[in-house]
Amino acid sequence: MRKFKVLLAIILTGVIFTSCQKDGAKLFDVSVKISYPAGYTATDLSNIKVTLMNNITSREDSARTDASGVAHLLLELGTYTVSASIQTVEFAFNGNSENLSINATNLSLEVSLVAVALKGGLVFKEIYYSGSRTPALAGYYSDQFHEIYNNSDQIIYLDGLCIGTLEPLGTTASVWIKTDGSPRDSLPITFHTWIWPGTGTTYPLAPRTSIVLAQDGINHTSDPAGNPSSPVNLAGAQWETYVSTSGKDTDSPGVPNLICIYTTTTAMFDWLSGVGGAGIVLFRLPTGIDYQTFVNNPANFKKKPGSAAATQYLMVDKSWVIDGVEEVGADPAKQFKRLPTTIDAGKVSCSSSYNSKSIRRKVDKIINGKVVYKDTNNSTDDFLGDLTPTPFVNPTRVDKK
Repeated sequence: MRKFKVLLAIILTGVIFTSCQKDGAKLFDVSVKISYPAGYTATDLSNIKVTLMNNITSREDSARTDASGVAHLLLELGTYTVSASIQTVEFAFNGNSENLSINATNLSLEVSLVAVALKGGLVFKEIYYSGSRTPALAGYYSDQFHEIYNNSDQIIYLDGLCIGTLEPLGTTASVWIKTDGSPRDSLPITFHTWIWPGTGTTYPLAPRTSIVLAQDGINHTSDPAGNPSSPVNLAGAQWETYVSTSGKDTDSPGVPNLICIYTTTTAMFDWLSGVGGAGIVLFRLPTGIDYQTFVNNPANFKKKPGSAAATQYLMVDKSWVIDGVEEVGADPAKQFKRLPTTIDAGKVSCSSSYNSKSIRRKVDKIINGKVVYKDTNNSTDDFLGDLTPTPFVNPTRVDKK
C-alpha cells in the first residue's frame, strides 16, 4: 500500500469529573474531542474509536465518539498510551501518543492523526517471531516465519520485494528520532536485508493468496535439526532466508532462497527477527535502481546517532514501505515506537518470548470464500496477539472488530 500524510488539526479537551470508585481507586471522566484533518469534510464525527492503555497495568479502555466527536472514558490516574482510528472507503485515520499523564489537574490528552490512502496490496498476514521452548526449556527461534498476503484483487509480483527489521530490536528506545521524538522518515535496517529474486514478472502472487517466508523451511516438529515442541511445520514454505556467507546455516532442499543484499553483521548465521519484537517492513527500492547499485552507494547508509561504532545501516525511506508492523514486548514501559505513524500508528505484541505464539491480522470480510484482511495501518486495531500459529491457513470467519 502506498501511504501519504495529510496535514491535520486535532482538538482534544478534557473535562474533569471524579465520578466513582472501582476496587478502591478513583475513576475520572475523561472527554476527548477529535476533529478530522484540515481539508477533509465530514458532517458526522461519530464512531471514531479511542483507546487508552495504562502503561503500568496494561489495562485497555476504549470508547467511540458521539456525533460531535467526543468520547468519554472512566480512568484511573496514571500514564497512558492513547490511540484513535476510523476508516472510510478511501482513507484510514490513525493516531498514537505515548506516555501521556492523566492527573487530577490534567485530563487533556493529545494525539496526532494521519490519513492513509487505502488501495490494497501486500500485507503481513501472520508473523511468528516469539519462538518456542525445547523439551529442555532452551529458547528456539529457527521456526520463525512471516506470511505475506496479497490483499488486493490483482496479481502482485514478488520480484524486487524487500524485507528487513529496524534498529533497534526488542525493548530498547530508538535514537533514530526527530526533535519532536517521532521516528525519522528514513528507517535503519539492522542485521540482514533481503530481496526476492526475479526479473519483474517471475514470481506472481495471485489475489487473496499468500506465501510463507521461513527462517528454516523444515518440519520443525519432526526434523532432527528442529524442535519437537515447536508449533509449526514449515516444510511447505515457499521461501527461506538462507545465510550462505556464514557457512553455518542449513539450506533446506526444495525451498528457494531470498537474496541477502546487505548485513550489519557477519556473526549471525540465521536471520533472527527479534523474539522480543521488531519493527518489520516490506519495501521496494526506488524504480529503476537495482539492489547492487543501491548498496554500493555510500549515501544510502548512516551510522547510529550518538554512537562511536563504525556499523553502517541501510536506510529506507518511509515512502518505499509497502507494509510495516510495530511488534513490541509485553512490558508497556518498554514498548517503544520505531515506525512512523503513516506506516503503523499502533503496535502489537505476544505476552512473552518463546511462548510458541504468533500475531495475526484480523479478518475484515470474506468474499466468495476469499479473505480480506483488515488494514488500517494501525496494528493495535488490525492484529490479534498470542495466537497459535497457522501458516498456510486462512480463517473461515470474520474476526471481532
